[in-house]
Amino acid sequence: MRFQKKGTYMARRSNAEKEAEAEAIKNWNPRYKHNVIVYLWIYGILGAVTGITNDAALSYYKIVAPHLISGLNIFNAATAILMSVMIATVHKWGYRKILLILPPMTAIFMALTCITTNQIIIMIAYTISWTAIGVYDLMYPLMWTSYVPGKIRTKMFSTVMIVNLITQTICTFLGGKAVVWFFGLIRGIPYHEASVLSGKSEMLTGQTLADYTNSYRILLYITAAVTMLAFVLALFIHDVPRDYRSTADDKEPSRAEKMAMYKKLLSKKTLMWIVYIAGIQLGARLVAVYVPIYLNSYLHIPRDVTSTINTFVQAAMLIGYFFAPFLEKKMGAIVSVAAGTLTCVPVMLLLANGRRLGSGTVLFVIVGLLLFLRTGLANATMPIQQEVQMVIVDKDLRPAFTGVVQIAYAIVGVIDGLFTEFYLFTTQDGYANAYYIAAVIYVIASVLLLVFFAKKYNRILDTANAQDDNQN
Repeated sequence: MRFQKKGTYMARRSNAEKEAEAEAIKNWNPRYKHNVIVYLWIYGILGAVTGITNDAALSYYKIVAPHLISGLNIFNAATAILMSVMIATVHKWGYRKILLILPPMTAIFMALTCITTNQIIIMIAYTISWTAIGVYDLMYPLMWTSYVPGKIRTKMFSTVMIVNLITQTICTFLGGKAVVWFFGLIRGIPYHEASVLSGKSEMLTGQTLADYTNSYRILLYITAAVTMLAFVLALFIHDVPRDYRSTADDKEPSRAEKMAMYKKLLSKKTLMWIVYIAGIQLGARLVAVYVPIYLNSYLHIPRDVTSTINTFVQAAMLIGYFFAPFLEKKMGAIVSVAAGTLTCVPVMLLLANGRRLGSGTVLFVIVGLLLFLRTGLANATMPIQQEVQMVIVDKDLRPAFTGVVQIAYAIVGVIDGLFTEFYLFTTQDGYANAYYIAAVIYVIASVLLLVFFAKKYNRILDTANAQDDNQN
């Protein structure tokens, strides 16, 4: 009888939630909805771009600028600082103007990494281009907290990430195969032979290496051209000052007002969130950005198979995002985020022993499944994490707080970069040891999150969304 009553209550609650969501969609401000739809298209295009830059491009830079890859986190730290500067200007310039700047900035400097062979220029161009790409990831949390009704916000956070991930997954899958196809075309050899050669890329020399490198260049030129589609779409964004400021007044705040604003950014709540998020980044950057190299150079998996595994891994992210609204409702925001992080740990310990998991097809399947699990678990709560980061501060502070988080990422990037450049990746075994270190960091960060946030802020999204809906 008790279970029957509980089931009836849950059914009533579910129906009430569905009705509330339907009402929120019905009353959604048309301009807000229009901007959200346009950005979904823009972010889909950037997903396609990211499918290349996070996979094939890294292998290209390992050939033409090896110090860029070994110290990748240092360069990513530089991009994080530049991103923090750019995102802070949202409060003044708004969404549309920034979205019009980003595509040419991305395309020009991405193409420059293919035109020149000077490593220093490649490193600078990489930093600028990847800064522009990264700003897109910071824009939608700001836009969603302004434009999306609270009742459907978590679902829409999942939706935008899913749209991005679908196109990213498709292009990751096609990217590696396109490189092999271009390579075979340039060399005049069958696809299978080109694929076998790509699995031992570090052994290629002379004209063979030059042809292999040019295959990547062709792909990156195409990617740069596709980026410009985002510029065309950005022309259709319609924003007004009250979208990104609490008032339409563009008056420069006084020094005292600025000090008061930045003091709010240093509360116990925000500082502990930064500690958690920086810890997770510290661990994640040791492994996530190096997955293509871990597979291709450490486990010697052919380039096209590596892209297939990475596609499979991104599908895990896609599945994980679907579960975010359910997890938030059942477990609360903070517990969900911590649980997602902790469950990655056993999988990461297995990945640290990748060379002992078999060879050939058996290795491909086992490593692919482990990476699938790690990525799915780590990203299942990412939409929740993005939303929490926006609602723990007021609207006027959101761009600035996003900038502060990016600066924390930059510091973490420098630490990671120095560690990987001068110690961890001085041997091939470093790509495996990184998983051990990341696992320990994940445990520590998750415990801190639960201790400082779970009791008081586990249902923070319910409260914040209700307040935002009342203001709108």
